[in-house]
Amino acid sequence: MSSFTLLVSDSPLTEIDHSGIAEIAVRELKQLYPINENTPEEPWHTMDDAARILHAPDESAFGQLAISVCTNPPYDLDLYSEKEYRYRVSGNWEGKFLTDFADYIKAYINTSANVQLLIFWAGNGVQELVEQSIHIDEIGPNHLELCRRENNLRLQFV
Repeated sequence: MSSFTLLVSDSPLTEIDHSGIAEIAVRELKQLYPINENTPEEPWHTMDDAARILHAPDESAFGQLAISVCTNPPYDLDLYSEKEYRYRVSGNWEGKFLTDFADYIKAYINTSANVQLLIFWAGNGVQELVEQSIHIDEIGPNHLELCRRENNLRLQFV
């Protein structure tokens, strides 16, 4: 079983990535972290300068909000939604993530898109989803924190 958090919609949504994780050339990485008394030699120091590598500014990057097209949805997503547009929501669901997610909803989601937040466990048969709705202009980090505590949720943005 795996937990999935998705936005599903009748029309395309805006993708965002607040993680700061980026693909950069090893040359750039060597400039950011030259070998010195504070930075020991790392395996990428011996790589070709033109090689590309993923770089995260620090560990907190892995917990920040990212909303991206779900290119590999769980096989049972169709049991919960038939909407054409599906986006994976990832991050650590605390602090800045919650604020950024609430801001995203207010800025990029409108009622005409008929957007739902789905949180469910895939791979354990069909689970009954708790059905809720919330007005977009009322959403705040505290609402999203409560949503995340639900194991099986369909939240309609109205």
